[in-house]
Amino acid sequence: MRLGFVIILAIVHLSAQGQYSVFPGGFGLRGMFGFVVPPANSQKHLVESHARGLEFNYRYNFSGVKEWEKYFKYPYSGFALNYMFLGGSKIGRAYSLMPYIGLPLKKNSFVDVHIRLATGISYVSRKFDLEFNRSNTLTGSNMNLLNDVMLQANWKIDKKLHLLTGLSLSYYSNGAFTEPATSFCLLAVNTGLTINTGRPIAVNHYSFPILDKGWKLIAWSGIWRKEAINFLSKKYTAAVLGLNALRRYSIKGSYGGGIDVFYDQTLGVRSEGGSNVRLGILLAYELMLGRMSIPLQQGVYAINPIKRDGFLYQRIGWKYHFNRSLAAQISLKFHNLKNDHAELGLVYQFKP
Repeated sequence: MRLGFVIILAIVHLSAQGQYSVFPGGFGLRGMFGFVVPPANSQKHLVESHARGLEFNYRYNFSGVKEWEKYFKYPYSGFALNYMFLGGSKIGRAYSLMPYIGLPLKKNSFVDVHIRLATGISYVSRKFDLEFNRSNTLTGSNMNLLNDVMLQANWKIDKKLHLLTGLSLSYYSNGAFTEPATSFCLLAVNTGLTINTGRPIAVNHYSFPILDKGWKLIAWSGIWRKEAINFLSKKYTAAVLGLNALRRYSIKGSYGGGIDVFYDQTLGVRSEGGSNVRLGILLAYELMLGRMSIPLQQGVYAINPIKRDGFLYQRIGWKYHFNRSLAAQISLKFHNLKNDHAELGLVYQFKP
């Protein structure tokens, strides 16, 4: 997951380059070959062979109608249908649907290099079962959240036909909704073809936005349900109330900090009657992509009744802005590489 953070942050300072037209859309087919990375040595026996799969994707190319599209060198968005054999009879296969956005890093007459960020849902065919699949502690539920980061090069065989090569990192997790709640990563090499469709659309390079770079306050709340210790426990509520202060430094992003107040009923269960409350202080960065944005946060616990979780936590997510004030957010909270729980909530933004 740290690799995903590094790749995402690396795109922020890359400057726009000239491009006179884009195709309105395209579709592609890619094959994947890699391996599942279990989080614990005790789970390595579940991986019996290499993972392999296929993906069909469709994309829409942005042509600079909105100002942020120019600053990110005319990106694209779309959806992907993904099939993966995960490399083990006890963990089965994954069938995924992922909306995504692609952000160009380098463009010339020979190759387009970009990074693709995707989040979606994945159905894993084999899960833990006390009677029939007890050794599979890797997947606690059939339905999972999927985050995928791919560094990709499109080699231009023709104006409309591109050869794809890439390296992807996929992160599967059920957000601790069901035990066992361990997540896992899949690292894969990719190759395939992309076909652009339609007639090229001219783009406009010459308008610039008037950007409000002042500070804004962001109040938000998220909630989830999770299990506490094992698959026999009931589900408990985990919620967060956060207040962040962010400053928009450019059309690409904002930075700042904030505080989180966590209410997690599993804390009391794990500490045998202790407090259910955590308090965190965080540094925040938010990558702005029009109505979409990607919050990236690193926090430290000021109050933490479960010391074995460590004193650091991280958050990554997607946020959709309905208007200047209201947004919806889904995010994952981690203790280093271990998933704590998902967060689904609403965001309210205002000037102080």
